[in-house]
Amino acid sequence: MAILLIPVAVAINMAGFGIVKLLQLPIFLDTVGTIFISFLAGPWIGAIAAILTSIVSGMFDPVYLAYIPTSVFLALVAGFLARFKFGNNVIIKIAVSSLILTTVAVVVSAPITVLVFGGSTGNMTSSITGLFLASGKQIWEAVISSTIITEFADKLVTVIICILILKSMSSRYLIKFKFGEKYINKSEK
Repeated sequence: MAILLIPVAVAINMAGFGIVKLLQLPIFLDTVGTIFISFLAGPWIGAIAAILTSIVSGMFDPVYLAYIPTSVFLALVAGFLARFKFGNNVIIKIAVSSLILTTVAVVVSAPITVLVFGGSTGNMTSSITGLFLASGKQIWEAVISSTIITEFADKLVTVIICILILKSMSSRYLIKFKFGEKYINKSEK
């Protein structure tokens, strides 16, 4: 069942990628499907969806190919986070997951942005980096600062979307997946 969801996750990621490109948003939304499938089916299924998404996105914008490690690490960490029920408190799960995923994204993405692209990838995040550079910050500080801002906004929206989708799914469907039971309300059991 989980393997059948990989194309769905890639399609969700591509829809997020398309919306961001169309509207020139300073966030990414290209990991919604990856985080969703990692929360539901585990880290390795999520990692496959992440790699496939990066390859497809890379056909439209080659910059995305350099960020394959970021997507894979996000899938692995999201799959790890799926193991925890957080006392069935949605707000705590959203907050903790968003912060942890943001940290992972910053730690993996910032060095790629600086070392591979010299601090500018040509997307809306680069304009935020430019603002920090114009204010006198050094390249590493500017990239890390802009990455923290954009990644936190992106991961917060991503995790909220994923949790809302998971909470709206039927328990009969959720139970078929590795971590699906974690999202079933106690009243449905």
